[in-house]
Amino acid sequence: MSETNQLEIRKLIRYGWIFLVAGLIINYIYRMVFHSIPIDKIIVGSDMEGYYQYLFHFFVKDWSLFDRMPWTVPFGEGKTLSMFTCGIAILWSPFFLMAHLISIFSGLPADGKTGLYYGFILVGGIFYTYIGLVFIYKFLREFFEHKVSLITTSLFFLATNVFFYSVLLGAGMSHIYSFSMIAIYLYYCNQFSKDSSLKNLIFLGVPFAMAVLIRPTNMISGLYLFLYGVSNWTTFKEKFFFWVKNYRAIIGLLVIGIIVFIPQMAYWHFVTGKFLVYSYQEYGFPNWNAPKFGVVLFGKYNGWLTYTPIVWFGLTGLFILLWRKQMNSLSVLLILIVSVYINASWWVPTFAAAVGQRAMIDYLPLLAIPMAFVINQIRERSKAVRIALGIVILLFVFYNIQFGFRYDSGMWWDSPMSWTKFWTTLKF
Repeated sequence: MSETNQLEIRKLIRYGWIFLVAGLIINYIYRMVFHSIPIDKIIVGSDMEGYYQYLFHFFVKDWSLFDRMPWTVPFGEGKTLSMFTCGIAILWSPFFLMAHLISIFSGLPADGKTGLYYGFILVGGIFYTYIGLVFIYKFLREFFEHKVSLITTSLFFLATNVFFYSVLLGAGMSHIYSFSMIAIYLYYCNQFSKDSSLKNLIFLGVPFAMAVLIRPTNMISGLYLFLYGVSNWTTFKEKFFFWVKNYRAIIGLLVIGIIVFIPQMAYWHFVTGKFLVYSYQEYGFPNWNAPKFGVVLFGKYNGWLTYTPIVWFGLTGLFILLWRKQMNSLSVLLILIVSVYINASWWVPTFAAAVGQRAMIDYLPLLAIPMAFVINQIRERSKAVRIALGIVILLFVFYNIQFGFRYDSGMWWDSPMSWTKFWTTLKF
């Protein structure tokens, strides 16, 4: 390893520690100063417990009880089936094991249900968020200068609900982990476009497969790879013949996907006797023919553009790049359209007690280049324009952080929406 690479790694580790410590401090202030929320709320209840129970039953309970886990739906006589896939549990496993070993050797309860375990899950959430942001920065540095890349990367953390779902109370949910995996995948898609080696195929294939294992709908992000560089019919035909010629790469991706999915298929087979199962059972997509686009994009509770307004900058950049036929913008647009359609077709398009349209966090890395393009354009404008738009961006950052700190699911969901409730959430 070269001296330059060693210095870069040391710098990333140093900044990572700073990010982790800052995240833990922010989380403590949020939980104990603003809301008096115990650490177990990061895991206990809802989807979080559905992911966590895989670890609890694998490392603490008897494996024979995998077909009778509690946070599940009935499946056959005397059995239950988890709706949730195990991708998050796999990513959490190193942090769970650290807590488990510390508990064993320190004489603490090694039952998977103490604050130490939940605290390490929070550490894991902050860790994967940092990794995702690092790869967004690395991805942007392929196209933009350092300052633009750093500002844009910072905005993905400070001006979107990544902030809530990483350092406040959402680290137990799946979205920042999808965000991180897709960010890594995008970076290596770009590397693969320059060097279609087996190494780059593996480095993009593993995080992509993990993103799909975390949330199967993330499969649509595969369009980014297969349509990389496509901007018109001519480039589409060129890309088609590229994949025909490189069919072994497609086979390689399928093999990677099967390997990554082995734990999940083993669980499904143990419970159902089948290797592939639609685990959500009666839950699904009843709105295919009448998708709730307004709810997803502009909803009064969790509208994506309502509660993550910085996205307007990213979408503006996307449409400019689309008009210019640059920066893989066509594939990004297609993925975003399909993702919004899928979310709008889900049985609860608000995604319940969420902070903003949480299901769109997964795809935020796709807006990295469009967002950086706009930031770069702003920096080239007059001083007055830079100041004006800079103030707007700072307001979006304040709006996002303040809403995250003031958000209370009971207040937000247990009574009708009103402007009074909205401003109460944002006040100091």
